[in-house]
Amino acid sequence: MFHRVAIIGLGLIGGSIGLALRKAKAAQEVAGYDLGRGVSERARRIGAIDQAYDVLPDAVRGAELVVLATPVGAMRALLQEIATAITPGAIVTDVASTKEQVVQWAEELLPATVSFVGGHPMTGKERSGVEAADEKIFQGYVYCLTPTERTCATATSKIAALVEMLGARVRFLAPAEHDRQVAGVSHLPFLASIALVNSVAASPTWGEAGQLAANGFRDMSRLAAGSPTMYRDICLTNSDAIVSWLDEYIATLQSLRESIAGDRHDLSESFVKAQQTRLRWQASYERME
Repeated sequence: MFHRVAIIGLGLIGGSIGLALRKAKAAQEVAGYDLGRGVSERARRIGAIDQAYDVLPDAVRGAELVVLATPVGAMRALLQEIATAITPGAIVTDVASTKEQVVQWAEELLPATVSFVGGHPMTGKERSGVEAADEKIFQGYVYCLTPTERTCATATSKIAALVEMLGARVRFLAPAEHDRQVAGVSHLPFLASIALVNSVAASPTWGEAGQLAANGFRDMSRLAAGSPTMYRDICLTNSDAIVSWLDEYIATLQSLRESIAGDRHDLSESFVKAQQTRLRWQASYERME
């Protein structure tokens, strides 16, 4: 599919894309670059890339496809740095969790001869780093693409084909709509997880209570173990949508509090409604797998 692909950022997602590309023989050469000391070489050793680079412009020069797989907070500076080195006619895509801001940066900073297609794979693990990379991590999951009116249709088609090669299911969304939807189903959950952990850990009895915590706490607190840098960058680049969902969540918690303190009938209705919604979603999710 591609003669040369450059992956910038060789963590979980960047490394997984490299592994999948090489297994599918979708690129004759996969180049890699990462700021972390020794990360590029480790990626080469596990087979995620063919060639490790220490200088960013050298990694992207001559690449037909450049995949930006860094935290969203690094994207603007990254786009500025590659803009003068990237080959005319190349396609750039990303995997950031927020899209509207990244797309604006790309359309502002990349030359007109380069096509940008925003992307976001809706998958991941608690573990990070290239050592956690998995060529099967995308299989069966939704992979959002966020082209705009300025996006080249041919470039969009090529990235959609790449996503399908990874085993994922393409979903097209406008950047702002993507950010609004993921703020509710992706960003709100990790904020709820963080709030839970910080709330109970602030108690003077946490040392003892922690010994009682079992599956419920484990499942609800899982996301709090994720990357603080990634979570911070997501909040800074999608603040309006996240705040809107937080307002809804706080209002729902307040309603539950009032029901617990007073009207127990309303409490039962809330629990039944949530149970039925969750079961319907779970059934539809399992059918898609």
